[in-house]
Amino acid sequence: MLMEMRSIVVVGCLVALPILSGCATEQALVEFSYVVEPTRGLPPGMNTITIMPAKVGPTTDAKWSEMCVTVMQSLVNESRNSFGTDIDVSDRRDTQVTFDEADLAAAGMSTAQGGSGGQLLAAQGAILSQVDIKIEKHVGRKRTLVGLSGWGGGGLGWGHIRTRQVKTVTRNITAQTSFKLVDAGNNRVWEHYAPKTFRATDRTKASPIFGSSRTEAELTPRDAIIATLVEQGAREFISRLMPCRISVEADVISSGNANCKQGVRFLRAEEYGEALVLFESAWAKNSNDHRAAFGAGVAAEASGRYHDALKFYKRARMGADLPAYTVALDRMKEFGARARR
Repeated sequence: MLMEMRSIVVVGCLVALPILSGCATEQALVEFSYVVEPTRGLPPGMNTITIMPAKVGPTTDAKWSEMCVTVMQSLVNESRNSFGTDIDVSDRRDTQVTFDEADLAAAGMSTAQGGSGGQLLAAQGAILSQVDIKIEKHVGRKRTLVGLSGWGGGGLGWGHIRTRQVKTVTRNITAQTSFKLVDAGNNRVWEHYAPKTFRATDRTKASPIFGSSRTEAELTPRDAIIATLVEQGAREFISRLMPCRISVEADVISSGNANCKQGVRFLRAEEYGEALVLFESAWAKNSNDHRAAFGAGVAAEASGRYHDALKFYKRARMGADLPAYTVALDRMKEFGARARR
C-alpha cells in the first residue's frame, strides 16, 4: 500500500466537498434481442459441418482454442433449434465413445447390426478460426483524503487537509478473431470474415475519501470479458451464414434534462415507444445532448425501428466519443438492414 502522506494548509472558509451531493441523473440497464438474416447463407447441399479448434496467437491462452469451438457450436445449434436452419454439427473433439463402440462391435460384444460400430457424421464443410487475445495492465495513482485537522470555529482559520496516494488498476483487453467456412470436398473457402478488433477496458475505483489501494482481483474476471469479446466476433460470422440472434445490453444514463430523465425511467419499465418520444424531445431542445440521442437510439432499436436507431446513434457518436456509442453504431451498421421484421 502506498503510504505517502501530504498535508495542505488552507486559510479561510472551508468549502463543503461535493461528495455528499445527490445524484442528478437517471440510469437504466436495457436488455433485448432480435434475429438477423444471413448475408449469404450456407452453400447448397451443405447440411453438416465440423468446427475445428481455433488457432491461437502467441499471447493467447491455449484454452481459448477449445472455448472458441464451444461458442461457435452453441451459436450453430441455436440457429438450428430456434430458427429451423438445416444444419448439424459433427463433433470431432469427443470421439472416444465412437471408437469404443466400434471396438466393442468388432469384438462381437455389441448388438450393432452387421457387427459394425458407431460412425462419425460426415461433414461437408469445416469452420476454421483464429483468436488473438492481448491483455495490458496499467497501475495508476489517485489521491484520497485521509483527514482534516486544525480548523478554527465554524470552519474559519488555519487548517490541514491530509491526503495520500493509493493504487488503481486499469486493464485493457483486445480480441482479434477471424473465421472461415471451407468446403471439405475441395478446400474452397465459401466465407472468410475478420471482424474489427473488439476491446474492453476495466478499471478499479478508489474512493476520494478514505480510499485504499485496489488490485486486479477486484475487476471482472478476465475470462468472462474475453468470452464476451470472442462471442461478438463469432456471432457476426455465424450471422452471415444462417439466422442468428443478436443480444443487446445497453447502459443508458440521462442528462440533466427532465424529459431525458423521464425517458430513462420509461426504458426501465420497457416502455420503449414512450421513452423514444421523451428522448427526441430532450434532443430537440439541445442538439448537443448526446445522452438523449443515445437513449433515443436504444429505445428505437429495442422497438424494432432500426433506421431511426442508426440515425440517433450517429448523433450520439457525433456528440461524444464514447465506446458505448461506437459499439451501438457499429452494431446498427452491421445488423440494422438485416434485422428480421
